[in-house]
Amino acid sequence: MNLFNRILLSTVITFGSIYSAQHLKVEYERTDLHDTKLSSVSQEFQDKVNANRKIPQKFILYYADGNAFYKSIPRTSFSHNAGDTRKDGNTVLHKKEIYKDDELKVYYHKKDKGIYGYYNFPNIKEEFYGYKESKFSQIDYKEETIQIDNYPCKLVEVSFEHMPATIYKIWYTEDIPIVAGPNGFNVFPGLVLRVECDTFVLTAVKISNDGKLSDIEKIDPKLKIYKNEELDAKMKDVMERVGKTSTEEIKL
Repeated sequence: MNLFNRILLSTVITFGSIYSAQHLKVEYERTDLHDTKLSSVSQEFQDKVNANRKIPQKFILYYADGNAFYKSIPRTSFSHNAGDTRKDGNTVLHKKEIYKDDELKVYYHKKDKGIYGYYNFPNIKEEFYGYKESKFSQIDYKEETIQIDNYPCKLVEVSFEHMPATIYKIWYTEDIPIVAGPNGFNVFPGLVLRVECDTFVLTAVKISNDGKLSDIEKIDPKLKIYKNEELDAKMKDVMERVGKTSTEEIKL
């Protein structure tokens, strides 16, 4: 092997080692493409929700040595008084409509194939983790490329087994050769910088080495972890118990 090839090989190995060992921080923004339609709420509250959803929501991915933590930055929550009803001479039922972004926390462990998600439902006092493996019904690598934050990105189109009609366009860069990305989109040969579907677009807006090992939040060992089918059953039970509006009793 001549000197030039030795230098080139050394450069490639060093490049890969830097990205596999460094502490990455990737900041994303998600834009919702359509208004949402809520049931059993006032029109004023509906309008406020859709106005708030037009503000791009921020997400952050931290990565270090094969492990990662992905979280949302919730937008400002608000409530709306949807009317009062007198229950009796001393009690008024105050109907409050509340908007709050779900708190998203996703954990990736390099020893596991799937991801861990954090679930918290304060109104019914439920807090736990769920574990799922990403199961795609379709993975189709394409020829298209784009530039995102000066990184060349390749395209793969995927759909999940539980909703095969929804196609996700995943843009990843092999210039950062780590297996990481938002939510369950972390199984491709490079860092995922953009996700597109018919309801939202999620794009990386800043990539840096500002992340620290301490930024990768650890799972609370005191909370239960529900896995796969067990998680499906738990979520079905929880959603049946969660109401979208709350009623306060105000004593006069």
